[in-house]
Amino acid sequence: MLVTGASGYLGGAVAALAGAVPAPRVDIRDLAALSALFAVVRPTTVIHTATTLGNKGGAPQDLWPVVAAGAANVAVAARSVGARLVHVSSDAVFAGRDAPYTEADAPSPVFDYGAVKAAAEEAVAAVDPDAAVVRTSLIVSGGRGELSRHERTCLDLATGAAHGALFTDEIRCPIAVDDLAAAVVALAATGHAGVLNIAGPEALSRHELGVRVATRHGLAATAVPASTIAASGLTRPGRVVLDSSAAAGLLGLVPRPV
Repeated sequence: MLVTGASGYLGGAVAALAGAVPAPRVDIRDLAALSALFAVVRPTTVIHTATTLGNKGGAPQDLWPVVAAGAANVAVAARSVGARLVHVSSDAVFAGRDAPYTEADAPSPVFDYGAVKAAAEEAVAAVDPDAAVVRTSLIVSGGRGELSRHERTCLDLATGAAHGALFTDEIRCPIAVDDLAAAVVALAATGHAGVLNIAGPEALSRHELGVRVATRHGLAATAVPASTIAASGLTRPGRVVLDSSAAAGLLGLVPRPV
């Protein structure tokens, strides 16, 4: 098994669970270098978790070569050696609505990150129709190990180390990183092709998640600043709830609620 982005949060959890061994660092924007690595390693399975450059604060245009073209390159390299590909995507591909999203729903992105993730999905499907595409939600620690980026943000806001607020009208389905890693590895062993939703069973606002993180770490719920998407002036998806019932039936795994 070859795991891209193994130095990242989800990729590290997948690599540890699968017993993957270190491979040379390769820039997924470089198809020739990537293909050369695949030709040497000859993986039978590839799990693509690499999503952004190391500095998460890159400009939106910087995401396209990594997220969209990078995913296409990984798909090309995987197909060249006949490897099974599982590509990890995001609920950010949707605009938000009252009803839950199923695998049949087409992307409807409203901001840059969602657009590049949707483009990555399209590229992977075009290169390898047999690939599995996982749409997931906010990734959290599950109470064990290193905190996720989302949890650190919550604590920074609650302690005043960062300025801003968490939205009460931005709804997601957080999932523990080890639950997601287990599901992704299990999915790789199936013949499922196309999209599969794998997210937590509980729909929470970003602010409610922040409150739970804060209280777990001994901070007052009132310390977590709240706002709304409308008040912020930002264009972001509102309520995005993924229906993960198909994954539960296929994999026999049900992620824990937050």
